[in-house]
Order: sequence, then C-alpha cells, then structure tokens
Amino acid sequence: MNLCSVIVHARPEKISQVETSLTQLPGVEIHGKAEDEGKLIVTVEDAEEITAADTMMGFNDIDGVISAILVYHYGGDDLNEEVIREVN
Repeated sequence: MNLCSVIVHARPEKISQVETSLTQLPGVEIHGKAEDEGKLIVTVEDAEEITAADTMMGFNDIDGVISAILVYHYGGDDLNEEVIREVN
C-alpha cells in the first residue's frame, strides 16, 4: 500500500477543470484548495488498476496543471493491518 500527499499547482483560471479531472482518477481525493493561488491538497493511494506513482505521473498531463509536488509518502503493509484492527 502506498499513500501520498501531493500539492498540485494549477493555473488559477483552470482550477475547477483540474479539480474535476483529478477526482476522476482512481485513488485520488482532494482535501483542500486555495483557488486564488491555484493550489490543491491531494492524496493519492494505490488503486486496483494503477499505482499511486503512475497516477501522480499523469497529473502533469492534465490541462492547467503547472506542477505536482510530493509532500509525504507512506508505504507498507502495516497500514492495512492497522485498518483491519480498527474495523475489528
């Protein structure tokens, strides 16, 4: 399992389109934004059909994205174990 936090910097005039495009990608969630600055706080997780790394690489192909900067990465099986413990 991989869990990543990313700051996506977009052209402010295209932030709505970028937000829509990002939310259509598997494993992507948007947690905050600064519209006037064109910045989005995004988490990315591995999905069944694509890794988090491949998803993040695709961010730069989205029209309006200027950059995507990895802020935090967690990888490991113990995250799954923790979720199982909390559910039980």
